[in-house]
Amino acid sequence: MSLAVLGPLRLSHDDLWCLTWGEVQDLLHAYRYREYLDTRQMAQHAAWIMNATGRLKHPVKCDDLAGYWVDGRVLSKGEYHEHLKNRVRARKGEKHG
Repeated sequence: MSLAVLGPLRLSHDDLWCLTWGEVQDLLHAYRYREYLDTRQMAQHAAWIMNATGRLKHPVKCDDLAGYWVDGRVLSKGEYHEHLKNRVRARKGEKHG
């Protein structure tokens, strides 16, 4: 974790003494989300170009390329659908239980 804090977040050793681990985790979470948003932006441009060629059977969506942000992780399309199925099953279990 210290490499991530000192590297991508560009915090100094002095900064580490002023922050709690919870604050560091929040900063790391925000950094990963910012990376995801940047990836989505690039994926949107790629999807526009791919769809403009007219050679695809089905249009490509931004989420197909960048993935889905769920609970601090990026999930592929298949993983995201499994996640949704599990949530529906859990809700049905709550209603019947």
